[in-house]
Amino acid sequence: MAFSASTASFLLQSPTPLQMLLEEINFQRQKEMRQLLKDDSGFVVLQGTTWWTDLFVRHFLFQAERSSIESDDLLFFVRKKHIRGTSRSAPKYETEIEVFRKDSKKLPIGDPDVDWEETVYLNLVIHQFDYTLTLAICTRTSPKELQVLRRHSQKVYASPSRRKMDSKGESETITYPHICFMID
Repeated sequence: MAFSASTASFLLQSPTPLQMLLEEINFQRQKEMRQLLKDDSGFVVLQGTTWWTDLFVRHFLFQAERSSIESDDLLFFVRKKHIRGTSRSAPKYETEIEVFRKDSKKLPIGDPDVDWEETVYLNLVIHQFDYTLTLAICTRTSPKELQVLRRHSQKVYASPSRRKMDSKGESETITYPHICFMID
């Protein structure tokens, strides 16, 4: 089988850090599914916090994919606290978001109260994707057609919090699990 030069160069390219992270998560999920199908009890032994903690450390603490000017040095941690008074069979949790700089000495690495899987996913959404907001002013040229008169696109930044734009307050409101986008 012969490959073209462009196909060969594509196959030889090393995967991006995002691709590697997604491949690791996919591999883990497939492993869990194989275990579920193999075991008739219907139970799956999920990886403990160590697998997700290790994944987080490798991909968000020690990954230097983007330039330091462009990248955000904030890391977000999803902390789950058990609400007292709820039953053990159906426990309820209060979710808090903690924010630290990558070089902080107080990073909660290995903390069992941190939901490491959600922490990985939150930082994946915030740090690994680029978002662009496009605003267009249009006019309707027919019942099914629009004509763009003017368009402006700008890079926006994902965040699990927001600030009110109608007041001068400095307070931020945590919106997690909803993601808001900041315009710089």
